[in-house]
Amino acid sequence: MADCSKSALAFLNAYLSDESSDEEIPGPKVSTKRQASKDWPTHNPNKRRSNNEDKEKLPLPPALMSLFPGSKDPVDNPVEHDGRIRSFPHERGNWSTYIYIPWIIIPVEPGPAVSSFVDVVLECCKMSVPVKPIDDHHISLTRTVVLRHHWINSFMESVQHCIKELPSFSLGFNNVGVYCNEQKTRTFIGLTVAAGHKSLIAAADILNKCLADFKLPPFYKEPSFHMSLAWCVGNNVEQIERDVLPQLQVAFQHFMHAQNDQWTLNVVQLQCKSGNKLSSFQLAT
Repeated sequence: MADCSKSALAFLNAYLSDESSDEEIPGPKVSTKRQASKDWPTHNPNKRRSNNEDKEKLPLPPALMSLFPGSKDPVDNPVEHDGRIRSFPHERGNWSTYIYIPWIIIPVEPGPAVSSFVDVVLECCKMSVPVKPIDDHHISLTRTVVLRHHWINSFMESVQHCIKELPSFSLGFNNVGVYCNEQKTRTFIGLTVAAGHKSLIAAADILNKCLADFKLPPFYKEPSFHMSLAWCVGNNVEQIERDVLPQLQVAFQHFMHAQNDQWTLNVVQLQCKSGNKLSSFQLAT
């Protein structure tokens, strides 16, 4: 029975594998090719070949698919994600990836100032454009890009090599900003970085070189570094800037004067999230 399950799994993996068997992994000093699965039958003398045999794959029998319920591609349903829409469609083997500076570095916890100000943001927006809090506060240093699964390790090694001499630095915020993603599907309220801006530019430039090695898009030409605190669905920038932003600016200045030491972050590491994988990279001290 065990041998039968192994054979069925091998057959399913071969069937669902990418059609290309000689894809070269990008990146510096990397030239690895995947080999075609040996379990895939190349010839069946009892089967009549057709003109479309090499173009289309017949669906697997339901009985076999039921053995591997996780093998189907997930269906994107915005209702299950508070109305959020994917920036790019899901495709098997593609992992969304981005590099950022975390606001919370375990086990170091920030003061209560940020969470208290988030409560103020939610309250101020309630009567205009209701927003939801963001749990993982961070400052992005790359766009969200797509990595093939077999590129991930090489990409992480490239990032580690590129930033090994990048020195640690400090950053701080000076006001509140309203932002919208490229697809105009989500609006964010965040804090704009003031102190440490040059260090962030240097870090983004280094990471752009890593992205270029993997033929991935660079960060924005004129980035507005910020830490998002809350979000809502759709493009609501004008309404929030008109109805809510002036109140938030005043409130933030009060927070800054009352708890000035809680709005500065000592950046000692970067993090990269690729799918459900999280990697940390220590900066030079």
